[in-house]
Amino acid sequence: MKSYSEFLAAGVPLQLQIGGKVLYVQRSEAGQVLKVEFLNGVASQSVDNVGKGFKAAPVGGFGSIKITATESGTVDFVVTDGDIDVKFDDAATVIGNDDSQAVPVRLPAGQRMLVDVAGGNVQLTATNVGINNSNDLAIPVQMQALGTIINGMKAINAGAAQQVSADAALKRLRFRNASADKSICLGGANVTFANAAIVLAPGDMWIEDDAAGATWFAAADAAGADLRIMGVKA
Repeated sequence: MKSYSEFLAAGVPLQLQIGGKVLYVQRSEAGQVLKVEFLNGVASQSVDNVGKGFKAAPVGGFGSIKITATESGTVDFVVTDGDIDVKFDDAATVIGNDDSQAVPVRLPAGQRMLVDVAGGNVQLTATNVGINNSNDLAIPVQMQALGTIINGMKAINAGAAQQVSADAALKRLRFRNASADKSICLGGANVTFANAAIVLAPGDMWIEDDAAGATWFAAADAAGADLRIMGVKA
């Protein structure tokens, strides 16, 4: 067994008068760019587009070899009369598929994948994502910064509910009963004091951050109630 290291200029054949039974390419600096010809008298066998990891044992062995590279680079190889056991401890495989040939990945049930992100943005798309952190690992959430404030006031009468807000772009909403002696109830189109969950006594305020963009209605226990409204949106 003997090891060789040779620089191959692109397109210039390297012929070596070395014989053996097995050839193994340990390194090809330019990649899978080698044509290897095994010569044995007047007969020859050849293979194209090989590189690191290529191993061949032509029938009957070979008396000499000729290697040609399509790109310049150093080639390290071994020639032996015996066999070679190849280990792939340092081998790496790169999957270069584009989006049209994406490779799906599925973990076995119950297993998790650890993802370490060093800066940048991560976008996850899924139908059901659960975050199971304990209280000690709670995730802080920052509310969206908003820049437009909408102010208004409504005179609310007794009886049928009146529409008081209907802006789907609102993210936060505040209702204040500015009346001196009248109560106001808030809710949907059919809200009354009998079914309302939100009732504002004089001076009370209701802060709505969950359904600010919904259509809100109000009714009063007496005519002329004063409802002040403030909405905030982007």
